[in-house]
Amino acid sequence: MKIQFCGATKTVTGSCYFVDTGNVKFLVDCGAFQGGWEIEKHNLDAFPFDPAALDYVFLTHAHFDHSGRLPILIKQGFKGRIIATQPSRDLAHIILKDAARLQEEEFKRWRARPEQRSFNEGAASEGALYENREPMYTEEDVENLMPFFDLYPYGDSVDLHNGIEFRLRDSGHILGSAMFEFWIKNEAGRVRKIVFSGDLGQQGQRIVRDADLVRESDYVLVESTYGNRVHKNKDDTVLEFLSILKEAQTHGGNILIPAFAIERCQEIMYELNLFFENRLLSDLPVYIDSPMASRATEVFRRYPGFYDEDAHRLLEKGDDPFSFPGLHEIESVEESKRLISKRGVVIIAGSGMCTGGRIVHHLENNIQNAKTSIIFVGFQVPGTLGRRLVDGEPDVMIKGKRYEVRAKVHTLGGFSAHADKEDLMYWLRSFGHTPRKVFIVHGEEDVATEFAGQVNKELGVETHIPSLYEEITLE
Repeated sequence: MKIQFCGATKTVTGSCYFVDTGNVKFLVDCGAFQGGWEIEKHNLDAFPFDPAALDYVFLTHAHFDHSGRLPILIKQGFKGRIIATQPSRDLAHIILKDAARLQEEEFKRWRARPEQRSFNEGAASEGALYENREPMYTEEDVENLMPFFDLYPYGDSVDLHNGIEFRLRDSGHILGSAMFEFWIKNEAGRVRKIVFSGDLGQQGQRIVRDADLVRESDYVLVESTYGNRVHKNKDDTVLEFLSILKEAQTHGGNILIPAFAIERCQEIMYELNLFFENRLLSDLPVYIDSPMASRATEVFRRYPGFYDEDAHRLLEKGDDPFSFPGLHEIESVEESKRLISKRGVVIIAGSGMCTGGRIVHHLENNIQNAKTSIIFVGFQVPGTLGRRLVDGEPDVMIKGKRYEVRAKVHTLGGFSAHADKEDLMYWLRSFGHTPRKVFIVHGEEDVATEFAGQVNKELGVETHIPSLYEEITLE
C-alpha cells in the first residue's frame, strides 16, 4: 500500500492524500490551497495521479481547503464515488458554487481592467485566479459533481468488497465533519488499519459534538494546526467576546468580525443569541453580510441530529440558536454597500482571513477609524490580510491602496474549530501504543515539528512530517 501526500504538508491548506492499495485507488480529500501566491500556485499543479483511475474520494468535511478541487477531478475524468456525510455534501455544494462564482467574477474583472485586481498584497481571494488564467471550474462543473456523492452516517462499518472496509467517525470540527478508519487487505490477505483524522475539533464546542476516540491503528494521519499551543478556555473566550462587544458599543464604533461562512459564523450567531436571550446585550444591531453564511445556516437547521447536547437543549425550549432580536441578513451587494452609513453595529462577513469577499469592503471603510473593533475568531494563514492585521502591522494594502490601521484588533483563539495540542494528544492517546507510525500533517512546519517531537516523547511512537508529493510505502 502506497500513500502520497498531495497537500496539507508543512502547511494547513490543500488537504489531499492519494492511496493505492494495489487493487483500489482513492483520495482522502481534494482541497484547494489558500494563503498567498507561493501557496496557491499549487492549485495549478497537475495531479500526481490520474483522476480517471480513482475509485473513490473520501471527503472528511466541506471546508474549501478539503473540498476545493473536487470539481477538477470530474473535469479530468473521475468516474468513481465521493463518500461523505449529508451535511458535508450540502455544505460543499454551497462552498464550491460560491468559489466558482468568485472565480468567474474575478476573471471577468481581470480581463476588463487588470490594473484593478482585488488581490491584497499577493493574497488571492478564495478560489481566485492567478494572473490571466481561466477559472479552475464553473458553477456548472459544481452541479456536475453533486451526483457523484454517496452518503453515509457515522459509526457504520462498510465493506466495499474490494479489500477495503471503512467507517466514518465524528471529528467534532464542523457540522458533518468526519474522520475515516480504513481496514485494507493486501494480496497476502493481511489487514492493515489506517486512520485519517481530518480536522479535529476542540472539545466543548457549543453546536457540534466532541471528536470520537479511536482504538488501535497501524498508521495514523493527524492534523496539527494548533499542535504547539493551548486555546484559551472557551468560557473565558465567550466572556472576553462579550466584554469587547460592550466596550465597542459604548464608543459607538462598528464591530467587524471576519468569519468563515461555514461553522464559525453559526457559532458566533449561537453565542450572540445567548447574549441577547439572557439580556447581556441589547440594542446592538447585527448584520450577517454573507449570503453564503445564510445558506449554510439553513443547512445547520436541516440537520439537528448532528448537534451537541447544548444546542439540543435550546431546540427543546423552542429557541432557534441562530436567530435573535436585531439580526439582519444581507443578500444583495447594494444592501451591503449601504452598510457604509451604519454606526454602532456588528458586521459579520467573509472571508474569514480577509482575502476577499465583503469583509474587504468593510475594512476599507472602517479600518482607519479608531472607534472600530476588528475581532478575529479563526486561524489566519501567513500571507493573508487577516494575518497581517493579527500580527499588528501598522498599515496594510487593500485593493492596491495603503491604509493606516487605527482600528482595535482582537484575536479570540478560543473560538477555533481546531483542536489544540492538548486535545490532539488526548485523541492520540486513545490508540495506545499500537501505531507503527504517526504522520503529522495540516500544520505549519515549525508547529508540526514541535508537535511531532511531543508525540514521539510522550507516546513513544515514531512520527514523520511528509513533504509535498512525497510517496511512502506502508508495510
